[in-house]
Amino acid sequence: MNLLILSPPSSDRADIVAALPSPFDRAAIVETAAQATSRVAQGGIELVLLDLAASDALRFLRRQASAEPRIPVICVADRRRPDASSEALRLGVVDVVGRPVRADDLTSAMGNVRELARIAERAPAAPDLGEATDGMFGTSPAMRDVLRIVRRVAHSRCGVLILGERGTGRGMVAHAIHAQGSHRDRPFVKIVCGDGDADGLGRLLDGDAAEGVTVYLEDLGELPPDMQARLEARVEQPSGARFIASAKPRLSDLVERGAVRRGLVESIGTVRIDLPPLRQRSQDVPLLATYFLKEACRRADIPSKTFSRSALTLLAALPWRGNAGELRSLTERLAVLVTRGVVLMEDVLANVRLDNAEAVGHSRGTLREARDRFEREYVTAVLQHHKGRMGAAARELGIERTNLYRKIKQLNIRWTVSE
Repeated sequence: MNLLILSPPSSDRADIVAALPSPFDRAAIVETAAQATSRVAQGGIELVLLDLAASDALRFLRRQASAEPRIPVICVADRRRPDASSEALRLGVVDVVGRPVRADDLTSAMGNVRELARIAERAPAAPDLGEATDGMFGTSPAMRDVLRIVRRVAHSRCGVLILGERGTGRGMVAHAIHAQGSHRDRPFVKIVCGDGDADGLGRLLDGDAAEGVTVYLEDLGELPPDMQARLEARVEQPSGARFIASAKPRLSDLVERGAVRRGLVESIGTVRIDLPPLRQRSQDVPLLATYFLKEACRRADIPSKTFSRSALTLLAALPWRGNAGELRSLTERLAVLVTRGVVLMEDVLANVRLDNAEAVGHSRGTLREARDRFEREYVTAVLQHHKGRMGAAARELGIERTNLYRKIKQLNIRWTVSE
């Protein structure tokens, strides 16, 4: 397989080349998108390894997105630009490997390219796609706002109230605030208010909290009334501890009913962070899903897997009532049960129920029936993703444009055509 590497001159490029499997140790190397486009146009290139640290990497991907035939692309993530990985996924790369580049990750990614090629030979609709970054995720505007607030409040010692549904990452945000602050080396103490952990909080309130400690109170609205009063008095006293609390979105209703002390909420909630549910930021789903999938593979000590493009589009169309926790659970299941290197749409359909709870082994109906139930929503999601551009939507669905028009009529999808 003839390989082309697009990477700026740096010490990282030597590491990338050193991690290549032996058949690729004589790959062609270019430094700009223009050079890469020219080399691809000459023919003979079967795979592109694209370093997203290159300033014009996405420009190359956008040019290749409409090229025929499409050459598979594997990207090397740039930690400084997590949004670049998300955009690369949207543009149809096969996989994204993290930094520092590991030989095992590259070998798995190249194996996924071969798997996709075999799938394409068997069925003329099998797509691609791939990976993620580490840390807190979010390229959607809502999550970017959250990340900006986290960075601002991390170095202060003010109280923070995090509101969001379970599974939206409230604990992760609390820990990120602590980890990015000047007291990151001090203890991070978690108290689960709804798990009968009042004794633990009582001991903390009765004693002198260590200087710089961060106390995270999960589900503040479930704290017993007597503990609420003691906590309010403690928070209002000058101390070396920092208090961060989380609660469900409608905490204000509990305050209005008198179930939660208004003074307590006002004392802790100097800064309020509202976490959007995953269903309101579907553009974050592909990056999260691929990250969770690869993490699950690493924990299970199995070769890395990736999602096909159609599988990612389907995942982004699901409502995820259990938020990121539900998505993570599904990817862990897929990592173990799918034996191929590429997880297809059919695999996702076989492991979710129509209410989007995980299948536990006795789902009703055949896979064909499940596919029929999803087909209308799936085609609609692809059309929305491409803003009504029929050619792009047809390519992603793996069908001819005329067949897509027929499918839209057959499924009674109301759509304004845009080209």
